[in-house]
Amino acid sequence: MYKRTKPLKAAVILLCIILVLTACTTASSGSVENAIRKNVETKQKAIDAADQDLYMSTVTQNDYYYKNEQVRWFTEMVHKGIQKVSITVDDVKTIDDTTAVATIIQTHVNGEDFNFSWPAQYKLENGEWVDCGYAFNETDAGKFTVMYMEGETRVNDFIQMMNEAYANLEPIFTERPHGNFELKLFTDRELLRQRTVPSVRWLFTGWGEPNESLKLYTGHEDINRYKGTVQHEVVHHITINICNNNLPIWLYEGVAMYYGSSYYGFENSKLLSSIEKENMRMPISELEVLDSSRLTETQDIYNWYGQNFMYTAYLIETYGYDKYMELWYEAGKKPFNDSAANPDFYSQNNETMGEVLKTVLGLTKQQLTDDYLTWLETTDILENPPFG
Repeated sequence: MYKRTKPLKAAVILLCIILVLTACTTASSGSVENAIRKNVETKQKAIDAADQDLYMSTVTQNDYYYKNEQVRWFTEMVHKGIQKVSITVDDVKTIDDTTAVATIIQTHVNGEDFNFSWPAQYKLENGEWVDCGYAFNETDAGKFTVMYMEGETRVNDFIQMMNEAYANLEPIFTERPHGNFELKLFTDRELLRQRTVPSVRWLFTGWGEPNESLKLYTGHEDINRYKGTVQHEVVHHITINICNNNLPIWLYEGVAMYYGSSYYGFENSKLLSSIEKENMRMPISELEVLDSSRLTETQDIYNWYGQNFMYTAYLIETYGYDKYMELWYEAGKKPFNDSAANPDFYSQNNETMGEVLKTVLGLTKQQLTDDYLTWLETTDILENPPFG
């Protein structure tokens, strides 16, 4: 015969169930936090041992751009003179069964002491909790994805600028940006540097690397000045893919200044507006060995970018766009040169530049320097910009 459970007994059973469920939830939450702490401990061991494979075992395999960015970040932290690197977990918040956010604290020394934190997104992949990058908010903009920090108020403005850059560059370059391209917006300029290329001694506004996302600091008040910066970074994305990352940095910056920054006029660029001919006489031999990441004076940085712009302007005005672009396509015949993984990247690309100059234009680097300096004496490009 069926007997009704007495009220007291039922209450006891219910309480037991609640306690069991609570214990399971707590254990599950603790398990997530322990797994993430173990992941970060593995990162620390990998950095201490300079073991890239071990470090990359802690990173998601499902995010193409973030994987590449983390190879570069690891290289920066291990091989660029940064010392006393420490990364720890402050706390972990479980979002759902497959997602959590961990507050990461990092300290290191790079000329000065750094101590900062950021929210890192972790996801469960193949039974392991792995690092998936900064816990950005996201929006799908159709041709690209925008990822932005909490508190960003101008997402739509940057979407519009990206779309304008795509449209402006379409008639200039045959190649198109990746169909899955990403734009990452940082309201914190220091965090942009630390999560991108922490060895650079100056705070930058935008950064682009081959097979990585476009990254921007969004805190400048004048939104219109970002138009040239955004287009500058999209030019990097397109042209570096054309040459398979086989050309020198000065040429990369030159073409991005020419078709990106100057597109909206010199008056919208503090850098371009500051160009003076007497500061634009650097030979190619000096450009090749100048480490721009070590520059600290604003005018020195401006002069470096300006010099790169002027060489590109000379080449395009003298030989025409098609011949100029042959330099890029000729270099692109070589396999991809990974700047994050190849310690000889700069010297190899300087050598490639000499080869393509000779093949395409019949010039040596010294001849290019001499011809450029002659052109510099009479050019009126500073009074009549290419898109003015």
